[in-house]
Amino acid sequence: MVLIAIVSTYHSYAISSKKDSILLVGKIFNNEERVKDVVINVFDHNLKIKTIKVKSSNFVRTYLPKNTILTIEITAPNFHDKRFMFDSHVPDKLTKLPGYEFDMDIFSIEELSGVNTSLLDFPVGLVKYNSKKKIFIRDKDYTKRMKKLYFQLLEEAQMSERGTLKDD
Repeated sequence: MVLIAIVSTYHSYAISSKKDSILLVGKIFNNEERVKDVVINVFDHNLKIKTIKVKSSNFVRTYLPKNTILTIEITAPNFHDKRFMFDSHVPDKLTKLPGYEFDMDIFSIEELSGVNTSLLDFPVGLVKYNSKKKIFIRDKDYTKRMKKLYFQLLEEAQMSERGTLKDD
């Protein structure tokens, strides 16, 4: 069975040591196997501002600028790219910025062969600051809908592979 751990937060406390930035920590998987040679691209609106190359592990740690809209793009050789949106706007009065932790399960090109993968162009998750909880959280409803669509895509690929997909 394939697990899709979309984007989730584990910390409810401030983990960033820099006043002007947000600590992003994550792990990248395919099913339960770690993915090597991961590259994380960070876009501020549509401008690439950072590239993080992770060679021998699947663990990512970087700081993000606050008060902007970011796209976090996860890439690796022989895998489909995956993205999530990160709204880093926080109240000006915060003295310690909370960090955000995520696990991301990405699909290999082989897993999704034979199906239209244009769905993967859409962000799999949306993250923003929650003033009541004082942490960054993912939009659970959006993530749930995207997770369902990703499972359908994977199921379609598996059916196509077995030759049981009917032609329209």
